[in-house]
Amino acid sequence: MSFRLKTVLGIAAIEGFLLLLLVWSSSRTLEDSTLQELGKRGKSAVELLATTAKNPIHSHDLATLVEFVNSAVKNEGFVYARIRGLGGVLLAAAGDPELLSEARKVDEKPEDVDDGIYDLRKELKESEQVVGSIELGISTDELDRLRNDSLQRLGLIALVEMCLVALFSLMLGNYLTRELARLETASRTVADGDLGHQVEVTGTDEIARTIRSFNDMSSRVQVSYQELEQSEVLYRSSQQRLAGMVASLLEGVCLLDDQHRLRFVNPAARDHLLKLGNSSFEIGSTVQFPGLERQQVLIDSGLAAFELTATVDDSPHIFELTSRLVPNQQDDEKEYVVVLRDVTDVRKSQKALQEHQQMTTVGQLAAGIAHDFNNMLTVIVGYSELTLQSEGLTETVREYSNRILLQGDRAAELIRQILDFSRKVDTESERIDLVEFIAETIKLLGSGVPSSIEIKQQFAEGAALVEFNSTKLQQVLANLLLNSVYALPDGGTISIRTDHLKIEQGGRKWGAFPVGDWVRLCIEDDGVGIPSAMVDRIFDPFFTTKPVGKGTGLGLSQVYGLVKNHDGTVYVESEEGVGTTFTILFPSRSAVELESRQQVESVRRPDLSSGPKTILLVEDQEEVLNTLEFMLRSLGYHVLLATNGEQAVEIIQQQADEIDAVLSDIVMPILRGDQLVGELLKLGFEKPIFLMSGYFPNEISLDDFSGSIAGFLQKPIRTEELKAMLAASLDEDPLDSGC
Repeated sequence: MSFRLKTVLGIAAIEGFLLLLLVWSSSRTLEDSTLQELGKRGKSAVELLATTAKNPIHSHDLATLVEFVNSAVKNEGFVYARIRGLGGVLLAAAGDPELLSEARKVDEKPEDVDDGIYDLRKELKESEQVVGSIELGISTDELDRLRNDSLQRLGLIALVEMCLVALFSLMLGNYLTRELARLETASRTVADGDLGHQVEVTGTDEIARTIRSFNDMSSRVQVSYQELEQSEVLYRSSQQRLAGMVASLLEGVCLLDDQHRLRFVNPAARDHLLKLGNSSFEIGSTVQFPGLERQQVLIDSGLAAFELTATVDDSPHIFELTSRLVPNQQDDEKEYVVVLRDVTDVRKSQKALQEHQQMTTVGQLAAGIAHDFNNMLTVIVGYSELTLQSEGLTETVREYSNRILLQGDRAAELIRQILDFSRKVDTESERIDLVEFIAETIKLLGSGVPSSIEIKQQFAEGAALVEFNSTKLQQVLANLLLNSVYALPDGGTISIRTDHLKIEQGGRKWGAFPVGDWVRLCIEDDGVGIPSAMVDRIFDPFFTTKPVGKGTGLGLSQVYGLVKNHDGTVYVESEEGVGTTFTILFPSRSAVELESRQQVESVRRPDLSSGPKTILLVEDQEEVLNTLEFMLRSLGYHVLLATNGEQAVEIIQQQADEIDAVLSDIVMPILRGDQLVGELLKLGFEKPIFLMSGYFPNEISLDDFSGSIAGFLQKPIRTEELKAMLAASLDEDPLDSGC
């Protein structure tokens, strides 16, 4: 059945029900109105009869009363009439005898009529006394006929109305089904893929509003679909990026179920699991972690963390394993994400960093000790030299003084070795071809190498240019070669190799070293090796593997300090009973770099004048100040004294013309030596400035004053060194002091 027919039949059924309800209601209303009309008519008749019959009843005029009742029943619808007198005596009656029977039940109200006769009774009163009554009977047949005629006309009207409603319903159904058919067609079009299809709107009624709503819905669906497509593209792109990112991770990531079966594994995890002894990486295969039980790795709360070791190609590898339950899982089966990291190189870098920090700390301690020790040695050596210059010394005193001076020189040499470990070098570096330099050093040490030891040399092609102080580099090579010789008491082989190394960004093996080009020097021996417990301390000052009395423990620490201070690095690999390899990385230099060094400007010279020169001596340690004053005076100089930099500035401001040179310590409170140089230059002081120090702190730089400093002396200061430096800068020979 079509929607249109359903619509018509539905409306017709509703309309028919409403009409039947109307007819029923109308019949009830008509019946009520008929009864009311019947009551009115009867009351009017009985009132009229009572008025006309009142006098005849009073006068007992029976003939008139008989005439009244006969005329009453002649009226249409009246079936009987009866007049009674005082005491209910029947005076006159007319009509159907059966209806006049005293046994007949008389109704009281129109709605009580049950035999077709409506009975009315009117009492006649006079002075509140009943003197008679009038009784009438009215037939209801005529009224029923009138009611039926009315109902027939009402039914005909209802039928016509139903036909009109059916016609209207048909027209309405046609309109509705036509618009709905358009919507149906549009819906099929949308279902076929044209999500933005629009239906033409031709009106403003509810159907038109429904079509507009459909059009709005279609537009929103199209927009939503486009957004969904864009979201899907973004999602796929995000998934691809995520997959690529996970695949490129250096950390191994895998997903396991609660039975250690693989659900996901990235390439790094495959590599790590292979090193840990697994062979199958198919989805669903079981993974094992050596030394760990399943319940240890897969825990339902917190983070499980372990460290695993494995040997691959005779090389130990260290792995960090972390495991965590994947949260918010939809199904009942649990999954765990396991991350594996190969931390072998990280541990090596951490170890190298710890060693560097340890060396830095030891160096700072050694530098502090060297500073105070050199000041004390300056006093000891200075007074020893001053004593030897005295006249009339006995041979015993002279011998004792020489022994004191000799021990002071040995102590100074030890301090210099300590300072080589702890400070930036203050000597000038130069361009050195490492290959040629090694060959020359081996020749110099040839007599110190037993014939039972063979030295092999293997050098990469091309020059290996480095920037280093030649004297310091010779000390480095000599210490390492002699260390290897000592490790070969029964003979053996020392191999010396050089090559070029390029460290690139992200290089894992050399992650602890800066990116760039390096020259690598390896000195390897097949001697007794170093016990593993001692390898980490091999560069510590005063630590040695030699017996007591066979070494000071400063040789390798001096190597470490000199290499570090020339921006290089040194490390050791050793196995007891197999041998030891020392590796040094030098920053590679080109010939252009080394030859482009700027020339420093010449130091200003004082005006030559006759007579002894005046030196301003600046030193915060009183004993050192007094010793240097005696030494300068012994060389024939006048001396002005200042115990700090600020006092020196005040003296210069007052007596600048009288001062020919300044000799100042570097490490002082209030105003350091380098800061004093800056203040003197601001004052326009153009005389030579000399600096001295027990050690040279790394935080102090004299690069800005390199053209203004006439010379530098390392404490402890020898009289001859002081004499030569001052004489060369002041262009004169000091007074002969007899030394």
